[in-house]
Amino acid sequence: MRGTAATTMRIRSHVAPKRWYSSSDSNNGYSRAFQEGDMVIVRECSRGGKQAMIGPLDSTQTYHTRRGVLHHRDIIGREPRDRVASKRREERREGAGETKAVEPNSSSNSLFFVHHPTLEEFVLLGKRKCTPIYPKDAAAIVSMLDVGPGDNVLEAGTGNGSLTLHLARAVGSAGRVYTVERNPDTSAHAKMLAGRFQRGRLLGSVAFHVGELSEVFSKIDGINGPSSQNGLVGEPLPVFDAIALDMPAPWTQLPLVAQRLRTDRFCVCYLPNMSQVIDLVRECRPWPLRVEDVLEVQWRSWDVRTTVVRSGNNFSGDPENPDVAMVCRPTHTPAGHTAFLVKLRKCAAPRSDQAAEPEPEQEPEPETPAAS
Repeated sequence: MRGTAATTMRIRSHVAPKRWYSSSDSNNGYSRAFQEGDMVIVRECSRGGKQAMIGPLDSTQTYHTRRGVLHHRDIIGREPRDRVASKRREERREGAGETKAVEPNSSSNSLFFVHHPTLEEFVLLGKRKCTPIYPKDAAAIVSMLDVGPGDNVLEAGTGNGSLTLHLARAVGSAGRVYTVERNPDTSAHAKMLAGRFQRGRLLGSVAFHVGELSEVFSKIDGINGPSSQNGLVGEPLPVFDAIALDMPAPWTQLPLVAQRLRTDRFCVCYLPNMSQVIDLVRECRPWPLRVEDVLEVQWRSWDVRTTVVRSGNNFSGDPENPDVAMVCRPTHTPAGHTAFLVKLRKCAAPRSDQAAEPEPEQEPEPETPAAS
């Protein structure tokens, strides 16, 4: 933790967890091989094949695809990048009491690659209670907050837990993410997802709270407040290394940010509309919070691959030695606006005998002389 963090906030000691997988076949019982309870990405081996995330794995469950049925028991014990074959689907005829085997679609084989989901895949393919903060924005927020191992981060608006997992991975086992969500069902869903990602290895770095942000902190600060599972009741006033606000009106929490954020550290607000950005910038003026950056993250994926020339001036006509060309073009994946990210830096609060540091004024643009 930075500076004098140990004197202002007591952090529970965290034992560095063992890796949830090993690069070898086994390491003290931890293996990359799929186990019951794992989430798995299955992808058709054919070119351009579809993929899906299934799980938690259960030896009694199946997953139905257009290429047949995948049995969970056939995946358990396999290694990442193994190929698993689907089985024939069975269809019962009504009234006849007979069972007829239905072949999978014969236009392609019925083999599937299996592998562990990345955090991006887990967020995009997982079940949702609400729209998540997409990986492109979550990665930008982590960078803008400048968080690292051992930091303590406050997140207001847990949502689907996407940003929560990105922050937890950044702070590591020695840090802590305190995430607050006012909807109990949404918070429970996010906690469930965090427990399923990589066998719950990030769950120990996250403390989930339910309620309004001000109410939650009144309970944390109260010595005789309700019992808490995260051990914060009666502890000193928490001071955070970074704060992330995903809420419609983050300017209502600026007093909290000014009080609980360390000097020279950052707060990032996730705002879908520019009108919200304007309101936030206006409300920041009375507080020791400087607007450092406002940005919108855009990712553009490209399709770069080889292809066989089948006609045209460059077509040789030799089937045994086909001409090869490169395809280089943007993919057809739709790209739209998600949100604006507003970065605030905590400035040193002025002493009572000092005037607040005035913000630099922009020089007026020179007037263009009127044409005679």
